[in-house]
Amino acid sequence: MAMTNCDFSRSPLLKEQYQRDMDLIAVALQEESQDEREERLSLVARSWSLTSTCFYAQLEINDTPVYTPVLVRP
Repeated sequence: MAMTNCDFSRSPLLKEQYQRDMDLIAVALQEESQDEREERLSLVARSWSLTSTCFYAQLEINDTPVYTPVLVRP
């Protein structure tokens, strides 16, 4: 389900739930150790490589132009 600003303005409960979820994520990230952060980033980098490989393989099969995602490293 795609969320838009319009969805939030129509539903205070939705906005409240979103804020609670974001607060939980923020707390979890603050409590994350350097080792956990490095492991998470390593997993993201590995999965990105696999995703890119699958994306380009699918692109070759379909041979149709599609949006190409760009990875920006921190």
